[in-house]
Amino acid sequence: MKPFVAAVTLSMLVLLDAPLALGGMADATAVAARPGTPPPAPRYVREAQRALRDLGYEPGPVDGIVGRKTREALVRYQRSEKIAVTGRLDPETMVRLDIQKRVFAEHARAR
Repeated sequence: MKPFVAAVTLSMLVLLDAPLALGGMADATAVAARPGTPPPAPRYVREAQRALRDLGYEPGPVDGIVGRKTREALVRYQRSEKIAVTGRLDPETMVRLDIQKRVFAEHARAR
């Protein structure tokens, strides 16, 4: 029997941790960028912190919390990549840091 492999888009990844009240038709990019939206799940933040650390941006401890050092590292990374400088783990930054691949690789290692 072949193993089941699920393909997950960035939109799905963002919506996985969004409140269910958003509904299935919500645009994940707009949801993630809207002020007052919940912060990204700690597992995504941890992977972003690892990626930033691996790239030399010194995000502080890999703890799943977007603190001052992580925000500063995100700003430096976003500037260097010439993407919108938000200081947040927004969808564009998640794509550039390849967070989806990192999260699912971590999940596969845990099995």
